[in-house]
Amino acid sequence: MTRAVSVIVRRDGVSWSAWLPQCPGLAIAEPTAAELRSALPDALAWYFDGDRDLDMQIHLEQELRGVVIRIAQDAQVWERQLVAERLGAALGVDSQAAELRSATRNSAGEIVYVCALPSDPISWLAAQVDDEADAVVVTLPSVESMLWTLQFGAVGSESERPAGPRYRPETTFGEIMPTFAGPRLRLSA
Repeated sequence: MTRAVSVIVRRDGVSWSAWLPQCPGLAIAEPTAAELRSALPDALAWYFDGDRDLDMQIHLEQELRGVVIRIAQDAQVWERQLVAERLGAALGVDSQAAELRSATRNSAGEIVYVCALPSDPISWLAAQVDDEADAVVVTLPSVESMLWTLQFGAVGSESERPAGPRYRPETTFGEIMPTFAGPRLRLSA
């Protein structure tokens, strides 16, 4: 059975790096994107004891105006790129940029915006985060040029975290948007 793994890829200065939430402690860095792409299958086969039956779901991260934007490189990459462009425009407006930069930071101290679509299920996002201590902001297209954002993940220590609603893994963001119940929700993978 094919195992799906989310691969988070980023250009770090002169090199390219990748990490996988499903593979704690595994990080790969190579001088070029082509070398990283070539090294990934062997590194994952090593991590999964020789299993090469993997479906790598690539998510490209880029820094933009003080935040990190993550875009899945899938069949809907064009629509996800439009979400990133709207986010970039909002970051160019001082009042909106201040609000967008006030989101909770992840364990690396970064604010990560995941460009999502209403058809994406919770399980798609859950596969991209390390654990409940990780923090990301889902960013979805709304009417006209507007965006809808929702923070998932860490909101402080375990005792400070609100219970919040939990959603089934197959629940889509399109189903969540009209029933939004608060500023922070927790994933249930």
